[in-house]
Amino acid sequence: MTHHHTLTIPLPDHWTPEQALAVWELLEILTEHIGHRYAIALHEAMAAERKPIIDTRQTSLFDDEQDPF
Repeated sequence: MTHHHTLTIPLPDHWTPEQALAVWELLEILTEHIGHRYAIALHEAMAAERKPIIDTRQTSLFDDEQDPF
């Protein structure tokens, strides 16, 4: 279940530095609260996303079951 998407969100050009800082701080607080509440689930989800996908359907490196050597 990989959900890494590149998301482009247009930001307002008219924000003052103070408004941009307020949004930044809100996102930090939100990130912290989500982290505290869902820490174990988040770590498990991130680990699952990093796990390599292995195709277990491949039973042999060769098309036929004969040993080529």
